[in-house]
Amino acid sequence: MIYLDTSVLGAIFFREPNAGHLVARLESQRKTKLMISAWTLTEMARIGGIKQRMGVIDAETRRQTIAAFQRFASMHLGTVEIDPADFRTAAVLIESPAALRAGDALHLAIVRRLGARIASLDQRLCTATQQLGLACFDLS
Repeated sequence: MIYLDTSVLGAIFFREPNAGHLVARLESQRKTKLMISAWTLTEMARIGGIKQRMGVIDAETRRQTIAAFQRFASMHLGTVEIDPADFRTAAVLIESPAALRAGDALHLAIVRRLGARIASLDQRLCTATQQLGLACFDLS
């Protein structure tokens, strides 16, 4: 099982230069279940909002991109709800030497609960994942 961090999905759906490589890498894992959490839905909306406010995309592109992501997620990704215990685990992870941001700690709490590997473009998050004894999925 691979849990997709929002950095990967944002790069794919907002068509960052490495999007094609990421899609190919994930397609190579077709038999592996790809997962996100309900938190990822919120973060994707946040990314769209930031890109629109920065003038990178317009409102219509933002709407279309988020809609495309939501269709893809409902058809191809497993979506796990956040368990109340995930918030408590995230709070503990924030206190670790890995110095995680709250959202990243929540992702890793879910990864820990699922026994999944995390796919992320965030090097800081990948480093923290390894420091915490969790597994990263190599996107290279």
